[in-house]
Amino acid sequence: MTTATSPAPGTAGFARVLRGDRYRRLLAVRLTSQLGDGAFQAGLASFVLFNPTQAPTAPLVAGVLTVAVLPFTVVGPFAGVLLDRWSRQRVLLVSNLVRVVLALAVAALVVAADGRLEGGVLGALYLLVLAALSVNRFLLAGLGASLPHVVPRALLVPANAVTPTLGTGAFGAGFGLGLGLRLALGPGAPTDGLVVAAAAALFLGAALLTGRLGHRELGPDTPSAASTRAAAVAVARGLREGAAHVWRRPVARDAIGAVGAHRFAFGLSTIATVLLARGHLSDDVEAGFGVLGLVGGAAAAGALLAAAVTPAAVRALERRGTPLGLGPLDTWLVLALLVAAVTEALFVLGIATAPLAAGALVLGLAGQVVKIGADTHVQTAVAEHVRGRAFAFYDVVFNAAFVLAAGLGALVVPDDGYSRPLYAGIAVLYLAVAVGYARAAARPQRG
Repeated sequence: MTTATSPAPGTAGFARVLRGDRYRRLLAVRLTSQLGDGAFQAGLASFVLFNPTQAPTAPLVAGVLTVAVLPFTVVGPFAGVLLDRWSRQRVLLVSNLVRVVLALAVAALVVAADGRLEGGVLGALYLLVLAALSVNRFLLAGLGASLPHVVPRALLVPANAVTPTLGTGAFGAGFGLGLGLRLALGPGAPTDGLVVAAAAALFLGAALLTGRLGHRELGPDTPSAASTRAAAVAVARGLREGAAHVWRRPVARDAIGAVGAHRFAFGLSTIATVLLARGHLSDDVEAGFGVLGLVGGAAAAGALLAAAVTPAAVRALERRGTPLGLGPLDTWLVLALLVAAVTEALFVLGIATAPLAAGALVLGLAGQVVKIGADTHVQTAVAEHVRGRAFAFYDVVFNAAFVLAAGLGALVVPDDGYSRPLYAGIAVLYLAVAVGYARAAARPQRG
């Protein structure tokens, strides 16, 4: 019998997922929304990190990333409680409309600042970006909790390969759109503002596409009758319940731990990559922005490749058997972590643009494989009535790990971005997580 970890093979699994009309409507919302995310972040990166008037430092890059991600750990608990009470379709609609307003405000501020990164400008920009990206995390949590309502359980692996992975590809395409506009129109505040305004238009498109989904089509199945205020009061209890539920399910707990470790490593690598683009690999702002776009595009391509190969790889592992008593999905996840460890170790030998882009492609693939596996485990191991809270806890771990990495990165990453001990440490981390996850997944009582 086909199970959540035994998808239809290869393209057949993808085709079965994509034949679902409700799934295609939800996917359209996600792709349009994340296309806007990419454009939005490209405009911000151009204005703050690739501003010709100011070279970034490790603390500045870490500060930008921390300010952008830290609120997500606060939004997560609220998202879970409310996603188990509110119509998730309405959550997607309202979230995108709110982001339209915030993105237009950011665009206006960028144009008015005219390239000046003074304290007041940065402070106001940070507040607007915090709000916009916090809403984005709320939206993504809703998309994750909604997926089982539009895809049969037996097809969750290919669905999790297609959905977040294509979303990552859409984000990369949006970032590429912003990069293309900057290269075509030249650097400057008007161009950066135009890119962010284009993101607002895409957010509006995502909101309109949400209207094609029914009010209760995405769940929750049995929404609570509690008022919104009562739900807000229950935030702390909801997070505790979600964490406790996940802790009692080793399959979900171990998968979330693996994703958290990957996000920590990814956070350190992100800081290093931005600084490499502006320092070690290029002393020209425009060339550096191009390097960052190339590396980001390679990582997105790797994530897309993960979508193409994961269902077939899991099916092949199931047919041929797996070592160490691991299931096929867990075997594939461990292999991805080992590949990431080897890739990071190779950077210890030296760094250049082409190897960095190739490594980004491999790491993008490996990271998305880990995410696909974790999403599937959380969706199948967690009960529906607490799924929103479980995903909220998942989001807290996902983002808190990145924030911790940013804090450490501000201290250990040099301003030119290249450090052999840093890459060696990341490689060791990936290796340790691969071994630890394999041991945990092989325990008979884990199921």
